[in-house]
Amino acid sequence: MSTRVILNAAAKRGFLLVMLGGIFYLSHQPSLKVIPPLFPHQDKVLHAGMYFLLSISMIVNRNLCRGVHPVPVMFILGVLYAVSDEIHQSFVPGRDCSAGDLLADIVGLSAGLSAGLSVYLWYRRKRKRSVEQLVDSS
Repeated sequence: MSTRVILNAAAKRGFLLVMLGGIFYLSHQPSLKVIPPLFPHQDKVLHAGMYFLLSISMIVNRNLCRGVHPVPVMFILGVLYAVSDEIHQSFVPGRDCSAGDLLADIVGLSAGLSAGLSVYLWYRRKRKRSVEQLVDSS
């Protein structure tokens, strides 16, 4: 295996681990008042944003789901992580378990999976057309 392949795989896995660890770290903070409130329910947008990025990191690592269709697996694992995140927050002083936060997590996860897979499929189709054009021109 080449160094490039190894570094690429390490970067992909690192992105996933940073997202999982980042969500855990932020959930473990007693208070997240470092961001001034700009609008109502700002925390829901932040929850959705974090899970959007988590879903993108899962798409980048879709090859970990060998032998099964990755979309349902990624969605189920993402929802399970969101549920465990909310349970984790219930044990942190100053934080609570919230159905609204869980819903925001699932919305972000779904939006990220939809957007990421759409871009992936678009790219794959574009690449396939390029290869077909190359073959036809020979």
